[in-house]
Amino acid sequence: MKKSIIALFMVLTVFVSCKKDSDKKPDTASRNIRYEVTGNFTGSALIASYTTAGGGTDNDPITSLPWTKEITYGTNVAAAIIAISGNGGVAGQKVTLVIKRGGIQLGTPIEAVADAVGSFSKAAPAIVF
Repeated sequence: MKKSIIALFMVLTVFVSCKKDSDKKPDTASRNIRYEVTGNFTGSALIASYTTAGGGTDNDPITSLPWTKEITYGTNVAAAIIAISGNGGVAGQKVTLVIKRGGIQLGTPIEAVADAVGSFSKAAPAIVF
């Protein structure tokens, strides 16, 4: 009887400790990054400044929301960044930046809120390859 209880305990331990990891984790080998900007900002200037596929920088005017940019970075690029800025809006208007690597969202969305004069500037943490 004692051996049966020990065997049952061992089987239960295996089932409990072998839980399948269902959390989606970013594919850290992926060099494909997708930037998604949404929100209600209506200012006269909304700009995304980011690292290009070859490692340079570019500034894209965002003429309407939502806006997306997908980039596959070259192997010579060590890190990528993005910053969004806007002016001419109304205090309290917002934009939200979501960054996806290999189709999986990185961290939490980044929110920027226009200040009393209707402007904002927000940078995301660097993505290191």
